[in-house]
Amino acid sequence: MKKNSLTAFAVLALVAGIALVVWRVTGVSAEPVHFHPSPSPVAATAKCTADVKLITTWPGGFQGEVKITNTGTTPINDWYVQWNVPLEAKVTQSWNGTWMQSGPSVMIHAEKWNKVLAPGATETAGFKGDAKDAPTIADIYCG
Repeated sequence: MKKNSLTAFAVLALVAGIALVVWRVTGVSAEPVHFHPSPSPVAATAKCTADVKLITTWPGGFQGEVKITNTGTTPINDWYVQWNVPLEAKVTQSWNGTWMQSGPSVMIHAEKWNKVLAPGATETAGFKGDAKDAPTIADIYCG
């Protein structure tokens, strides 16, 4: 062993010996103390309902409407509605909300000017898109 290793081992043995003496003299348990912090407050999840429906369809396209209602007791900041459509359906435009799409998943979220949805309030947004056939709408989520 190197000199530094021997010194570290000697210090460790000395500390362990002192701890044993203190435990025998005071009767204090050498078991570790476990700290159990109180749980952190959890932010309330947004409570809302949403409806997404097609208003009209035509060969090669569609127009729809999104409604979100805050059913909770606190405002929803930066609300959104998300749903799924068939892969061939593509949203191309929206109003009263900003749209984004990734594969079959479509989302409309709040604009800067309508981002706060008060308790009991409803916001409506519209969208247009392209599809060979009228798309089905499934798996609607809001927040």
